[in-house]
Amino acid sequence: MNPLPTPQPPNWPDKLLNWLVAPHLREEVLGDIHERYALRVQRLGERATRRTYWREVLAYVRPRFIKRQPNVSAYRAYPKPTNTDMLRNHFKIAFRTLSRHKLYTGLNVAGLTFGVTCFLLIGLYLFDELTFDQQHSRTNRIYRAIQHKKTPTEDLTMAASSYKVAEESKKQIAEIENSARINRVGRANLSNPDNKNTFQETIAFGSSGLLEMFDFEALDGDSKSGLNEPNTIVIVEELAQRLFNTTQVVGKTVIVEFMPDKPLKITAVLKSHPRNSSFTFNSIISEATIVNSDDFAQWIANWDDQNFLTFFLLKQQANPEVAAQKINNLLNINLKREAGHSVRYSLQPLADMHLYSENIEDGARNGNVEAMSQGVLLYIKIFAVVALFVLLIACINYMNLATARASNRSKEIGVRKASGAFQSHLIHQFLTESLVVTAISFLLAVVLVNLLLPAFNEFTDKELSLGIFSDYRIWLYTFVALIITALLSGSYPAFLLSRFSPLLLLKNLKLQNKGDLSLRKGLVVFQFTISVVMMIATIVLFQQVRFANNKDLGFNKELLVVIDINSGKIRSGAETIKTEFSRIPTVKNVSATSRVPGEWKTISTVKIRPEGNTDEHKIAYLIGADENFARTFEVQLLNGRNFSGMSDSTSVIVNETAAKLLGIREASAQQVEIPARGMGGSYSPLNEANQPFNARVVGIVKDFHFQSLREKIAPLVLAYQQNPVFPIDYYTARIEGRDIPATLAKMNDVLTSIDPTHQLEYHFLDEQLARFYAEDQRRETLLIWVALATIFIACLGLFGLATYAAEQRIKEIGVRKVLGASVLNLTALLSKDFLKLVLIANGIAFPLAWWATHQWLQEFAYHIDVEWWMFTVAGILSILIALATVSYQAIKAALVNPVKSLRSE
Repeated sequence: MNPLPTPQPPNWPDKLLNWLVAPHLREEVLGDIHERYALRVQRLGERATRRTYWREVLAYVRPRFIKRQPNVSAYRAYPKPTNTDMLRNHFKIAFRTLSRHKLYTGLNVAGLTFGVTCFLLIGLYLFDELTFDQQHSRTNRIYRAIQHKKTPTEDLTMAASSYKVAEESKKQIAEIENSARINRVGRANLSNPDNKNTFQETIAFGSSGLLEMFDFEALDGDSKSGLNEPNTIVIVEELAQRLFNTTQVVGKTVIVEFMPDKPLKITAVLKSHPRNSSFTFNSIISEATIVNSDDFAQWIANWDDQNFLTFFLLKQQANPEVAAQKINNLLNINLKREAGHSVRYSLQPLADMHLYSENIEDGARNGNVEAMSQGVLLYIKIFAVVALFVLLIACINYMNLATARASNRSKEIGVRKASGAFQSHLIHQFLTESLVVTAISFLLAVVLVNLLLPAFNEFTDKELSLGIFSDYRIWLYTFVALIITALLSGSYPAFLLSRFSPLLLLKNLKLQNKGDLSLRKGLVVFQFTISVVMMIATIVLFQQVRFANNKDLGFNKELLVVIDINSGKIRSGAETIKTEFSRIPTVKNVSATSRVPGEWKTISTVKIRPEGNTDEHKIAYLIGADENFARTFEVQLLNGRNFSGMSDSTSVIVNETAAKLLGIREASAQQVEIPARGMGGSYSPLNEANQPFNARVVGIVKDFHFQSLREKIAPLVLAYQQNPVFPIDYYTARIEGRDIPATLAKMNDVLTSIDPTHQLEYHFLDEQLARFYAEDQRRETLLIWVALATIFIACLGLFGLATYAAEQRIKEIGVRKVLGASVLNLTALLSKDFLKLVLIANGIAFPLAWWATHQWLQEFAYHIDVEWWMFTVAGILSILIALATVSYQAIKAALVNPVKSLRSE
């Protein structure tokens, strides 16, 4: 009986499959598909099988079956794995390896997570600082006018210009597309006439170009033409809410205290300024409102003026240096200068204002009387380096632990190489492991950063975020950091583990050679060097801030309450107010002054010289004060006398530095002349007749610090409160420490009895002085946390290395215990190598830390000395921390039963 014929598949799909499939796979594929066809025919019948045959044939239309390999013998070839298959395999093996060694994986993930968290937090802070004022679409074309003025006695750089320079430059210089001006006039009451809501606000006037040039977003009204008309004002949403309890207020009016007959119509409500903006004004009045005033007429006519903050919008492709040169050419034509005097302008990019205004008078003020927080480029560089070092330390941990574990993976690597794996395959495998650990750490770090950001924002006074709506550049930099971290931490272990021959690996020889061991030790030294430097820097910063807060300033700053004078009635009623304040039982002394020590506003300067002297005028600061100043502030009078009352309206008292400047040794009514006053470097005559203020020096007081400790004590003149230079602006009362709220309430009652509309605005002087060093305190706290993070990460690595060392020497430990070694001996044996590395790190860190802290302290005119004990404390702490880290594993290994450890061998 003949056997049944083998079912034949359809001819056309068979030909198609024969044509599509690569020659080296054709026999195998056709054999498999024909065999499956025959089986299906017996089970399902030929008709049903033929219908499904086409679908099965088309399933082979894939790159792995179609790709030709003509040089490979068909009977030896197998389907080559694709890149996707290889990558999937790498990730599978990586997860298996990491899950099998949980301790090392946990140490690596923990170290990288802490490192990346610090890196991201500092990175967000630096990104915010470096992107100041970049919310405007034309930031790269906007420049601020900077005036450089030289005289025989001074060299000033000011963020100020004249009206003429701003206006004429826009008209006559081709490179300039537009200009904008801001004119600051001080603080005054701003009120809603409907409900009498009144608030003390900074008052500034702005030209129409201010809104045209900058992208201030409007919540209500037109943000571009809001300053075109006279008697108009633009306010921000926060002020609108306070005045009207709504932001829909366009068309309503407000009243400014010194212009009660000119209600100002609100033309736009702007969205609140972002934290990383140099503009922090709450309101801007149109310049057209005062264009017909006498003061404005004088400004228009004067080329040598500094009453305006000016911005220029340059045309596309315009060269700012060429534009600045043309401004100076225009100034040279129209301004006549005295011999030895020079004035020139430069243009500062808008994006540079925050970080590059440290030596510019009024450099941090844009429409504000109070200076905004100014960035310091030095600290940006320091924290950028610190962030990179923290991340680098975390990468070093991974490298150290991976290379230390190399011997445990020798057989795995040997089998892979013997099976045909190339070095490149192994490198990819180990880099994948590094990428997996890094990715997990980054994800955990992002979660941790978002948990810490609310507290971090409150601490830094910023609005940082890390989410899906964050600036795309943040995520781009984060992704780049992720890749670099993975490559950096995994590259050396990958190349180390993949370079050995399979024969040596399968014999289970040790992978580490002398060079690898030296590198690992060098990395540990590097880690602890950075940690010790951070510890010393933190100690120095802490001591400097403590020194600044506790230094004898030459006056008693405790329990001094300073009250702003916010109305003309409160200023003119000085004698009555001081008398009434004195009657309050808890008030000891009261003084009226134009400025106070620790002033946050600009202290005016004056030109001064002995009467009859023809030398160039000297420059000194001036504070208006009354006869109670010395008693209230407890300033020491060295010789001469104090003010005695109204009869001393032409008398002045000078400090020691001013006395030396004027050549006065003892005060005996020497005559001095003061012809001009300055505010932020801009000098103007005291009166229209250009007559100087002739005064008598009646006393000399001991030098006291009226500015930050970053500044040396400058010459200071105390003029009586009724002086032609500067009126009083504060009442300062020395009070008792009991029942302070009640004392303030009684003082407010006194003020409102003179002027019911007066807003009580006060602060305690010691708190104000502390604000000089608020940024230093922030940096101190940040450095402390970063130092702790670096130490923690370094200790994680040291812990892992100590664990590995104990595992590698388990047999040696067992033998030594059998021969009588004590736990202390064994602990010392395992710990001494690591302690040597920490001692070497201290030796390298000490000179580096001394140089770095010495450079930073030069910022302060008065500072601490870097002393030996700071290095000793940091060194001892680093040794104790390292010893505690290593000793745990050392003691644990020393306590193991020697019989058990030797049996395991």
